[in-house]
Amino acid sequence: MPADERRRLRGMRDDGTPYYVQLASVIRRQIDDQVLKAGDQLPTLKEFVAAFGVSPMTVRQAIASLEKDGLVAATRGRGTFVTARPADQRPGPYQLTATPAGRIDQLTFKVLASHPSRGELALSSDDGQALSEYHYMKRLFLRGGKPFTIGEFLVGARIHAAVPEKAWRTELVSTLLYDTRAAGLRNVRQTFRVMASTPSEATELGIRLNDPVVRVRRIFLNGRKEVICLGQLVYRTDGVVFDIHFDFKKREQLFELGGFPEP
Repeated sequence: MPADERRRLRGMRDDGTPYYVQLASVIRRQIDDQVLKAGDQLPTLKEFVAAFGVSPMTVRQAIASLEKDGLVAATRGRGTFVTARPADQRPGPYQLTATPAGRIDQLTFKVLASHPSRGELALSSDDGQALSEYHYMKRLFLRGGKPFTIGEFLVGARIHAAVPEKAWRTELVSTLLYDTRAAGLRNVRQTFRVMASTPSEATELGIRLNDPVVRVRRIFLNGRKEVICLGQLVYRTDGVVFDIHFDFKKREQLFELGGFPEP
């Protein structure tokens, strides 16, 4: 990994927010996303120091904060383990600013991955009934040639197979689901949530660790309330948390971003 990329991964924001608060927010986000699940062991003190470039005291304060919230617990001689997911959805440790302006038609995207799902994204019981098999896709959206959004998708394996691979690489996922009768699309639910960026998101989007991002989580359901697609997009902007129910009379409302694939 290049030295400048390591510095970007390690760097914390110097906006007055305590470093331990920023580190705790990153760990909380990983637990909420189930990157770290109940029973998983947290990295060691030395590993945290090396990964984030903070002091041992900062790490101890961050862990103590999470332990106070009931998310982790230390076991003498063994380490610190995740005990529960956050019951609340806290905002990231930052203040919101104005949303950057930008036209939809300036967006393009690159396909970064497309293969049978290996557990990259997790569905919860609140999302709906999960299908037996999914296909995973990942896209990087760019605006003016610069990274703007990371999009990850789980699409039912049978639905994915019913659409030519070329279409998945050149068309928007939402419109393909809308136009493919075999998908049986009946309902779409979407949430937006302001969060602190993770190390991987910071690297892919070219931002600093803990900079604010908005995670868009979109659930596509069929008439049997099965999740035919989960779309999870993380983009570098500010916003608020709200739910959306789409009007199926207007096809264009299903566009998750707009834009066209990179040549």
